[in-house]
Parts: sequence; C-alpha cells; structure tokens
Amino acid sequence: MINNKSKLSFCQISNINDIHFNKAIHIYNESFPSNEKQPLSLIKKRITEKTSKLFVGLLNDEVICMALLWDFKDLEFVLLDYMAVDREYRNNKIGTFFFKFLSDTIISCKKYMIIEVENYLFGNNKRLRKKRINFYIRNGAYILHELPYMLPSLDGTLPTEMMLMISPKYKNDFIVFAKIKQLVKRLYRDLYGKTENDDLLLSILKNTPKKISQINNIIK
Repeated sequence: MINNKSKLSFCQISNINDIHFNKAIHIYNESFPSNEKQPLSLIKKRITEKTSKLFVGLLNDEVICMALLWDFKDLEFVLLDYMAVDREYRNNKIGTFFFKFLSDTIISCKKYMIIEVENYLFGNNKRLRKKRINFYIRNGAYILHELPYMLPSLDGTLPTEMMLMISPKYKNDFIVFAKIKQLVKRLYRDLYGKTENDDLLLSILKNTPKKISQINNIIK
C-alpha cells in the first residue's frame, strides 16, 4: 500500500544487468497472456540494441510497474509496447501517474504515443477490456475509430482483435489512410517480423477507411 511517506519515482533501465530488470520482467510475465508476449531473449536484445526502452516505477526503491516503448525513429509515433503495474499495487493510481510520466516523455520529443488495446467487442473478458480502454481515455488518449487492427499471435495461436489508440489527440481532426498504412506496416514489420505480403496485414489495410477519426468517449 502507499502512504504519505512512500516515495514514487520513474526512471529508464538501459542495462539488462540492472538490479531492477528482473523484477520488471516478473511484472511483465504475470500481466500479459502468452499470445501477446515477446520472448525474454528478444526483449533483452531490443533493450541492449536500444531499439526498445524500458521504464520502471520505483516505490521506496522497489519496482512496482514497468513499460516498454518502441520509437519509430523516422515516424512521429512511439508505441507503448507494454505497460503493467504489479498486482499488489493496482487501483492505487500508480498506472495513472506512470502513464502521465510516459506521455510527457513522448510529448517532449514532439511525438505521439500509439497504444494497442484488446477490442472490447470480442473475447470473454469484455468488462476488463472496457476498463482498460476507459483508463486510457480518462488519461487523454483517443481511439482510432473504425480501424480494424489485429495483433498477430506471438505464440502460434490465433490473432487477437485489437484497437489502436493515440495520445495526445493528433494535430488534425482526421488521420489520412497513407499515414495509418505506414504506421501499421511498420508495426507488423518492426515489432512482429511480418512482411508486406502478410495476409493479416493486407486484410487490415483493405478494410481501413480513407480517413480515421479520433474519439474520446467513455465506453459504457
């Protein structure tokens, strides 16, 4: 629990031999299903090569939350690849404080955060999916409306119906197809190792509207 004497801070972990790395990975492993998790060896490689950035939240020097960011160097987007809070510290507004820190970090680079979230219209855990989406909406993120995004399975099972969100709101009322196409293709190539001829990728692009609106309404 958090009390008035607790000290919360956030920092980047650049070295996989850092004493806080293993606890961050423990939170990662317990927070995400296998079909959405990258192998530890790949995470270590990305951090070492500086293609991914690992951030943690420390409460009295104990890791209580973690996030991995992927910066598309030549695009105006940064992917919030993963963000999770330790089970013992959830519902204490830790996630809100952490998300604001990450958002401010990305905004300071004049970029936009992209977030992959499970689509609440699918799956057996619709209540939890709504809760996650509404968390981001309450903290200033917008849903990229009618973008039929899918997460390719990372464990050889089935892909997952997802939604893409953006924070803060994009500078224009609509995001044009060409920009969305570029982003989705880079997500599939850089994060998931897919080619431009991937069937799932082609299906997403085929069914994406020519203009993508942004909505920030709480889902009931």
